[in-house]
Amino acid sequence: MTKIRGACIALGAVLVITGFTFYHSPDFDAAQAAMDRETVDCLTRGLTRDEKVHIARLTAAHDREGLRPIYSDVLARCVVRSDQWERRPQLVTSARQALSQDSEFRQMLHASTMELATRP
Repeated sequence: MTKIRGACIALGAVLVITGFTFYHSPDFDAAQAAMDRETVDCLTRGLTRDEKVHIARLTAAHDREGLRPIYSDVLARCVVRSDQWERRPQLVTSARQALSQDSEFRQMLHASTMELATRP
């Protein structure tokens, strides 16, 4: 009975180590990075024009809390794996940086900033 218990514990340890090694393998990290890049790309290209305009207005007004629901809706359309929800802040930050390079969005942001500046 002791030998069977020892064999089961050893087998369990081997399975845990193998699973951990597979989970943290370079291929897994590369696949995760590629999937995150696709999600960030979706977060920027998946925005409708109205969502971009709304984001530009909120960005001009420095309203970070207002951006959360917009990106949550878009993120729900883009997320492929459940572990990406844990990295949501990083994915949204990357998407916002990518969006800031979009010339159409920069024009919207400029227009929103000018609109704020001319308000009494």
